[in-house]
Amino acid sequence: MANAVIPSDASQSSRPAYRFNDATRSISIFDPALPSPWINYLSNGSLHAFVSQVGGSSLWWRTPINFRITRYRGWTTPTDAPGFYLYVRESDGTVWSPTSKPCDTPLDQWEARHSPGATCFTGRRGALEVSQHVFIAPESDVLVWDVKVTNHGTAPTALDLFGYVELGLLEYPLESSWGYYVRHQFKTWFEEASQAQLYLFHHESHPRLADVPLVYFASDRPVASYSGDRQGFLGYGRTERNPQGVERGNCGNGSLWGGDACAALQTPLTVAPGKTERMAFYLGVIPGAMVDFAGAKEKLCAELDRLRAPGFVDAQSAGLADWWKEHFSGFDCKLPDADCERQINTWTPVNCVHTGRFSRSFSQYASGLRGFGFRDTAQDMLAIVPRRPDWARAEFLRLLNHQFADGHAVHTYFPEDNQAPARSVHSDDHLWLPMLAHALVAETGDIGLLSARTPFLAEDGITPGVEASVWEHLLAALDFTEAHLGAHAIPLTLHSDWNDCIGRFARKGKGETVMVAQQYIYVLRQMLELAEALRDEAAKARLTEQMKRQRSAVLAKCWDGEWWMRGFDDEGAPMGSKTSAHGQIWLNSQTWSVLADCGDKAQQTAAMDAVARILDTPHGIKKLHPSFPTFPEATDAFSGYSLGCGENGAIFCHANTWAVIAEALLGRPERAWKYFRQLVPHIALQETGLDRYQCEPYAYASSIIGPENPRFGLATLTHVTGTAAWMDVAATQYLLGIRPTLGGLKFAPCLPPDWPGFSATRLYRGCRLDIVVKRPAGASRVVALRIDGKRREGDTLLPEWIADRQTARIELEWMD
Repeated sequence: MANAVIPSDASQSSRPAYRFNDATRSISIFDPALPSPWINYLSNGSLHAFVSQVGGSSLWWRTPINFRITRYRGWTTPTDAPGFYLYVRESDGTVWSPTSKPCDTPLDQWEARHSPGATCFTGRRGALEVSQHVFIAPESDVLVWDVKVTNHGTAPTALDLFGYVELGLLEYPLESSWGYYVRHQFKTWFEEASQAQLYLFHHESHPRLADVPLVYFASDRPVASYSGDRQGFLGYGRTERNPQGVERGNCGNGSLWGGDACAALQTPLTVAPGKTERMAFYLGVIPGAMVDFAGAKEKLCAELDRLRAPGFVDAQSAGLADWWKEHFSGFDCKLPDADCERQINTWTPVNCVHTGRFSRSFSQYASGLRGFGFRDTAQDMLAIVPRRPDWARAEFLRLLNHQFADGHAVHTYFPEDNQAPARSVHSDDHLWLPMLAHALVAETGDIGLLSARTPFLAEDGITPGVEASVWEHLLAALDFTEAHLGAHAIPLTLHSDWNDCIGRFARKGKGETVMVAQQYIYVLRQMLELAEALRDEAAKARLTEQMKRQRSAVLAKCWDGEWWMRGFDDEGAPMGSKTSAHGQIWLNSQTWSVLADCGDKAQQTAAMDAVARILDTPHGIKKLHPSFPTFPEATDAFSGYSLGCGENGAIFCHANTWAVIAEALLGRPERAWKYFRQLVPHIALQETGLDRYQCEPYAYASSIIGPENPRFGLATLTHVTGTAAWMDVAATQYLLGIRPTLGGLKFAPCLPPDWPGFSATRLYRGCRLDIVVKRPAGASRVVALRIDGKRREGDTLLPEWIADRQTARIELEWMD
């Protein structure tokens, strides 16, 4: 596959801003002066970091709320700083960094390479080349800086390397509100015996006091100087751009008992001509220091011995690569479209791991205070199910533990923070649970999951409540919706539905939501399938009646002639209607009508035609049209968002995913692939232009500013977005059409007319499937499968056909 390259701007067309390296699943960035930070996440599941193309970064352990190790400035000046900085001080006093920033010293060559779970910076100045490869060890809570220094000259080169990070106060809300007091409740010191710079924050009211770690910064080479004093190292009035400790060639050996902390180490090197010297810095944590400091010190010594042992860095780097190799092995495809292939195979699965780990919490844009959204995580796990069902199952059970006995769920929870969840009651949160349950059972065949017992959340919102089976949890979710129907017999909006701002129309508690009515129908259909598998006749009868009533209510009250209304406000007036002054048509109620199979085919087709006619733009589909006026023109605005921003007329990428699925279900591949391709980040950046789009070409955006705004085309809030999971589902299960069902693995590709086919590998029930799709001209549907040459009628692979097999070749037989 050809590697994709894009120039940084028209005036520098010979110099690419970035290049995808598809063979190594990485991206090389050649322009440090990008319009925004392009970040990569590093993680082993408990210690986490992100790092930008110029080294701006933050490290946290378990949660960015209570264990944020290093500071980061997202939008305050200077942005994208500080970071994991490595300073190179040459013998003549010249100072530079392989990350390009923070120093201003020009480099002869520079590259930042992001790969799954690791980033490598390489800079060259004259004959000296330095690379800084950063990753988190899979088997230890330590951030590794693997540094290589190569002398391309003809004479020995003496230099000093300085590693530097700015340390925070762990508990980020406390630091933000009371930092001027608690900044005097820590110590930094250098311990000669272990040759490590140490830091302990000892605020006694920390909500996880027993876990508070000892933070260490160490090297596998002798240390010439050190500092734990930020001002002492940087110098008064200076920044990371020109620290006086590096300038003078000595960190200052400062320690602190309060103030502003850092960790800085100096290591001298001499590199022979034509040779490479290698060393490592280690930034890590040892838990439990506040309750057993002596024990933590003992563990530190043992840990440093392990880190400094020969082969540790290489073994951990290989282990990280193996984790990702296993993750990618769940699904891989070969397509006629290189850009889509790359996104589906590599960058969407990477993005889905990040959302699975971090929800909407922390990025170069997000503060890290938000916790885990209930509906967000339920959707994120849909993309994790096919690749790591055990992870998705564990998260699903944890979600059930945040559901109340009446069926509704918390809105936000904090799994690592000892913090009470957000308890606002939304009309949709609980309805995502059956979707995830259905996906798990369809993927694994484990119908026993529904019999597992786990507690609801007690009414205090903190402790476990009564225990129930998973099936009882799911039925309770439906009970809650059924008990909260409005005047039109469709679900009440309550605080909001998936559109957070729509609660504006339901402040009196009477507003109703068509999207949730359609979502309810979708879920009832899935629950009927599960009831059939359980042979629960009573549930089948009940669910059938509920679905019949809800479908009748939507069909009778919610069609506006050419599209579906969005709901009704507190006074019973329709929203999303031709009679509406603003927001006459909303994307979600059109797409979900198709997903739920609500209305007849003519209505579904007309609704999606209206989407194409009114909402689609060159950069994606708007959430609604026209946008609502906001303050000060509207004193009681629908939303504080400016026109074309966020929920007020932006291209909300998450909602676009359902349009892809809807068009695939309608059998209209041209539109389905158009909607998918126009939001593939690399394609979106190419079409919009780097200076306008600005964000990463490998991570999905939450939204793109819409056409009613002068900044139309600007992408916002990448990585931590529900776009990722649903784009994965849309691409693999609907466009490529390899979809797990309770009956088996269904094959229903929706391919562009000019595609002759594709191939894919897919792990299913322990068997690796080699799937070959060759579509004859004019063929439209799959009528039979050939499994290692044996023909089977139908479009669905039954699990018993591949039982006890490790591999199988699948070919599809088509019909016009």
